[in-house]
Amino acid sequence: MIIDVQSLHQRQARGEAFLLIDVREFADWQRATLPGAQHCNVYDYFIENCDEPGLALMAAEAATALQPMFSAYPGATPIFFEQQVGMRSPRGAWFAWLIKREDALILDGGVEAWMAAGFELRPGLGLSRSVAHCATGHETAWNAELACSRQQVLAADGVNVINVDARRPSEFDGSFAHACCQRAGRIPYAKLLFWEDVIADGHFRSAEEIAADAQAAGLFQDTQLQVYCHRGARAATVWAALRLAGYQHVSIYVGSWHEWAEHEELPLLRGS
Repeated sequence: MIIDVQSLHQRQARGEAFLLIDVREFADWQRATLPGAQHCNVYDYFIENCDEPGLALMAAEAATALQPMFSAYPGATPIFFEQQVGMRSPRGAWFAWLIKREDALILDGGVEAWMAAGFELRPGLGLSRSVAHCATGHETAWNAELACSRQQVLAADGVNVINVDARRPSEFDGSFAHACCQRAGRIPYAKLLFWEDVIADGHFRSAEEIAADAQAAGLFQDTQLQVYCHRGARAATVWAALRLAGYQHVSIYVGSWHEWAEHEELPLLRGS
């Protein structure tokens, strides 16, 4: 699921093919990126309705952006990267996994680790793509185990199925809400695993450290975990971290709090 810069550089030197995908801002990619890297905006996408048809449409829209890149580099392993590991490169890899590119990887440490190792950067050239709402005109095969619907989140029982809140503690307890959200609080049966706590110095923490924090938060290996944040990006970082720590039953509620807060009929909790 992740690859470090030394391994990537060594494998490139042996002739292995990689499709490098820079998911930073377009201007950052144009200015300086890993040699040969393409660009894709995976960050600004937001699902309009997180039900079964909405999830299928999301998969088709992700495929519309990513499949032409995959096709242009047949046999190449996709690697998503940003300045450091944040909320963009895990989301890019998650989109690839969603449309069944299980070989997709995240570059641990990102551009900064690449530079720290003494490797060169070059200006980004070529076309930029975006995961965006569009007329896809086709259905896409996708892995339904990686995404959960609003109804699945509502059905969590806190024992067999637990919702995992990747937001900051002030969002979890309802003392802070983004201006776009009509309500503040958290989804019932949610445990807090703050997304910044699964990374350190721009890298993922070790699998052992992530597992220890997850267990301390009340998250266990045999439980179905449904991760959410504000609009689905931070959740991807926690999703990837949990998978690295050996958790197999993890999905993302892509609608996240932004969607949940709009539905006044849905329950919420506040306080610690």
